[in-house]
Amino acid sequence: MSYLSEVDLGEDFSPFAFYRDRFERVPNIVRAQTVLPRAIEAQAILEAGLLQAEKTLPRELKELLLVTVAASRGDVYTVTLHGKLLSNLGVSELAIEELLKDYRQAGLSATQVALFDYCLKVSHWGPWVQAADVESLRQCGFDDDSIQEAVLVAGLESYLCTLNAGLGVEPDFEPRSLPATQTAPPPPRIPPSNHGSREKVSFLDSVYRSPKTFEPFELILSSHGFIPNYFRAQTARPDLLKAEAEAIVGVLHPEDVLSRRMKEYILLVVSAANLNSYCVAVHCNLLRGLGITPEEGDQIALDYREANLPESERAMLDFSLRITQRPREIHRDDVDRLRTFGFSEVQILECVVTTALNNFANTVQMGLGIEPDFDPPRAFEKKKMHRVPAESRPTGEDTGASIAAVAAEDSDAALVAEAQRGNLDAFEALVRSHTRRVYRTLMAILGQPEEAQDASQDVFLSAFKNLGGFQGRSKFSTWLVSIARNTAIQRLRDRKSLESLDEGAGEADEEFRPRQVRDWQDDPEQMYSTVETRELVEKSILQLPAKYRVVLMLRDLEQLSIEEVALNLGLSSPAVKARLLRGRLMLREALTPHFAASAGRAAR
Repeated sequence: MSYLSEVDLGEDFSPFAFYRDRFERVPNIVRAQTVLPRAIEAQAILEAGLLQAEKTLPRELKELLLVTVAASRGDVYTVTLHGKLLSNLGVSELAIEELLKDYRQAGLSATQVALFDYCLKVSHWGPWVQAADVESLRQCGFDDDSIQEAVLVAGLESYLCTLNAGLGVEPDFEPRSLPATQTAPPPPRIPPSNHGSREKVSFLDSVYRSPKTFEPFELILSSHGFIPNYFRAQTARPDLLKAEAEAIVGVLHPEDVLSRRMKEYILLVVSAANLNSYCVAVHCNLLRGLGITPEEGDQIALDYREANLPESERAMLDFSLRITQRPREIHRDDVDRLRTFGFSEVQILECVVTTALNNFANTVQMGLGIEPDFDPPRAFEKKKMHRVPAESRPTGEDTGASIAAVAAEDSDAALVAEAQRGNLDAFEALVRSHTRRVYRTLMAILGQPEEAQDASQDVFLSAFKNLGGFQGRSKFSTWLVSIARNTAIQRLRDRKSLESLDEGAGEADEEFRPRQVRDWQDDPEQMYSTVETRELVEKSILQLPAKYRVVLMLRDLEQLSIEEVALNLGLSSPAVKARLLRGRLMLREALTPHFAASAGRAAR
């Protein structure tokens, strides 16, 4: 039925009555958690608070919304189970099938479609949600209570999807097949800045509550030591907030299975992977209260694999990330691997539940636009700008098809798959195949053969450590070159004597006036593609000052867009354009004697 054993809790276990009333049986997803009864209680509290009550959104609409989001994430279990519930509520099988095929054509009103669109964006592209999205919903007639309730339903699906993946639960009924389901379109690469300019703690209006008289805040104080904005932002709906607080405290507060420190590690690492600055800042702060130094906490957020953690804890964090980012790829072997490190079934279950709860909170925070209580680590914020979110955890069949198409075009795909299964010979073959490409990329940025050779080792070591996270969304060579690029750029920044790569205050006025630029037969950038001139162009590029050389390399040789170069270097687009112009002029001047002479010989 699942990856974990089932324990007999007796038919009188109170949450069982709740589930029998809803589904006419105790679902497998519940029975899979019987080794830790309080995990079942937390799930029942969330589902009862979010789905049963009909204070704003009708129960049927919330179930339709839950199934739609579940389908977009490829969560067959939730679609099957809650599709059955919709049938019990009187929704026809044809209506459910139309919903799964395309909710925009399934008979929903235009305002309901707008609400579903928003929740899909929250579920798949949370860091890009803006206040304007919420304002659009208000213009459709939704009040803040309805918006909050819808966001929490989307968060609940994140919770259920993580549980299903981590526990390997078999459907209770004949599994539904999922057609290619539409999701919110991909946003621009750089997340917008929603924070720092609003007086409210979130997109929604909240009501002041005193911790002395408001029961949910008493629970949160006992667990967190303060009242985070996450909870202050939701006080307009005490009923929902109470359900969240009880579930969160019920999972996080006890230390009879996993330590609070380990659970905070899970919350921090998965929040960082989800690009959730708010939760990264909160959990870094909570770790400090547990005696973890700021440097240790920041390193775990930035890259826990480089932190001073036992191998067993790194393995558990690896598992948490996989069930978040690649839920459909989890197998029994992933759970068995945790067992080899000595983790018990109850510890594995609490890891899954903690991860699920984190994904719920991440979704809610991003959907409501909750203001940070603390500043996140600067290193994390800088790294965040170089990453796209784990949708990165695509789940719709359309996205899976696109990944398969990339893999089909990638000649390295078979070797990568073998290397990911632990075949060292396959990884060595990849190293041999791409050593020259990586070295040339490093040389073009660093300009020093010895350092480029040394950095090559760092690149392949990093690739080896992170190969499990490579999902085939680009060619392996593209992924590897991006690691090389980031490695080289970081080395440039670490050089104490190097002219700064950062944008200077007076840079816009800086000028370069070439002393000799004559007519050429071809552009040097175009002639770079020919074998006879490649070495000459590379040698000339290496003579440029670092800040111009890097921009020229990324834009003209790596063919990144201006926006991508700016993102990689932490510069503004105008600064990149200015450096690119100067670098090209410098390169032209350096190459003029050769190309002018070539043009003269051709004319004769």
